[in-house]
Amino acid sequence: MAHVVGHNAVVRDEAGVRDFRRHDLEVTALGAPCVSRHAGEPRYVQIRHAIEHRIAEGAYAPGSAIPSEHELAAAFSTTRLTVRNAIDGLVERGLIRRVQGKGAFVAQGGADSGSRVSGFRSAAGAAREVASVRQLSKSLRAAGPLYAHLLDIDEGDELYSIRRLNSTDGTPVSLEQTLVPVKLFPGIEDVDVSVFSLYETYEMCGRPVALAQEKLDVVALSARDAGLLQVEPGSLALSLECVSFDADGRPIEHAYSLTPANQGGYTYQY
Repeated sequence: MAHVVGHNAVVRDEAGVRDFRRHDLEVTALGAPCVSRHAGEPRYVQIRHAIEHRIAEGAYAPGSAIPSEHELAAAFSTTRLTVRNAIDGLVERGLIRRVQGKGAFVAQGGADSGSRVSGFRSAAGAAREVASVRQLSKSLRAAGPLYAHLLDIDEGDELYSIRRLNSTDGTPVSLEQTLVPVKLFPGIEDVDVSVFSLYETYEMCGRPVALAQEKLDVVALSARDAGLLQVEPGSLALSLECVSFDADGRPIEHAYSLTPANQGGYTYQY
């Protein structure tokens, strides 16, 4: 089964490179149906087709990192410039996303379906702000009675728990704790949230968020949370508890966020 994986799964071992060498032999020997029709095309186009084929067959799942340009150049006995040209076309089509300092990741055509429900990055982008996400902690835990009820799963089912600090233009704006049923998104714990948002990940896995039920409140921030948000302890904050659902009405996420009062309010659109 293909799993969603992040930067921790970048292919750096000999097995991954051998896979591409084997695929390279299929290209040059014209034995693979997916490549044979491209005989005579420039080398970078052949490499592009080979990478695209491996994405299509699930060898590189949504969210996973492909081998580095250096590794691909060695596997295909060519130059890094040729490999870069091959990847450029996939980036333009939205199949690959480049991240400076991290590499290239499978994006499966991106995650812009025009959904009415949007996440933090989408909202920040719409406001022309630069969004950044800092992962504070992540773990696996049992659902327990409360979240089993909220997410319609068994109490012993595993949840992926991730706590993040969201910022816009370098200023902390919210703290968010998210719980996701692992059985719906195998391997989600390996996704790099600085590369792909959780909403993007859900969509790439075929379960985009279609509906969100939210509950608002006002709370006083603890000293720890206030420190992360760079406000005074005891300051008021808007709390937002949200359960997100896919198109079939299945709960796929529980999130709880805190936004300081000085960072604005809440906008409802219908």
